[in-house]
Amino acid sequence: MRRFIISLIFTCAIVSAISAAPSFSVNVGGDFFNYERAFLDMGASCSIPIKSGMEFHMAANFGISTRTVDSTIEALFYIPFDFGLNFIFNEESKLNFLVGTGLTPQILSMNEVSFYMGPYLKGGIRVKVHEYMKWFLEVQQDLLVGAPKWINTTTSIRTGILFSLGS
Repeated sequence: MRRFIISLIFTCAIVSAISAAPSFSVNVGGDFFNYERAFLDMGASCSIPIKSGMEFHMAANFGISTRTVDSTIEALFYIPFDFGLNFIFNEESKLNFLVGTGLTPQILSMNEVSFYMGPYLKGGIRVKVHEYMKWFLEVQQDLLVGAPKWINTTTSIRTGILFSLGS
């Protein structure tokens, strides 16, 4: 795992050095794991332009939910990461559309800590509200492999602000 993280940081540093200015975002939303539990989600991401209309996207989110057991409230945690490509349509316009795909490793802490991984597909819109800011709304569907059910799905709905370091 340590080698993977170091390789990822090294790759991101090289890509950002040879590409245009990156964008950063903060978001809030909801994750619906297997449609059995809803999590309040907060997160941040970095998008690095590769070519016109295409960007490398990395995101980390933190979801929390609660349940009551014997009159005590327990916290449940959900931590998804996203690594993939976003394809931007109408990039020069005030209203942009995007389609993204990639890989999402996820950690779920309920009764015990579980690890899941699989592909995702997302769609969204971005609206330019300032020279350096865009409001966005994204819907993402994950197909995850991991015990105990082995085939799992998550639907995520997120909104936030994308801050661009270049105009």
